[in-house]
Amino acid sequence: MPLLTEIGIPSAGKVTIVLSGELEQQTADQFRTTVRAALQLEPTVLAVDLALITFMDSSGLGAIVAAKRWCDDAGCSLSLEALTPAMHQRFQVSGLADLFGLPEPPA
Repeated sequence: MPLLTEIGIPSAGKVTIVLSGELEQQTADQFRTTVRAALQLEPTVLAVDLALITFMDSSGLGAIVAAKRWCDDAGCSLSLEALTPAMHQRFQVSGLADLFGLPEPPA
């Protein structure tokens, strides 16, 4: 399944990227390109909506880590939004939950 990306209209300094499909080796560059385009809007917060992501591999995780680094360099924060329980677990298991300030999942 391909990755669909959409950059939302900036609102109060926040820009949201909505992703749908698979964020993996073959689509990670597409996500990186979308992040670079969104950063051109000079947001204070770049949100990535992951609700419609059906699969993510280590390349997808790496692309999100790169996006965080670019946001840090640009002086904006990166917010991961609408994570499914399975996606949240992927960040927990990979040791990246703390990097993104994700709360502990409910028991």
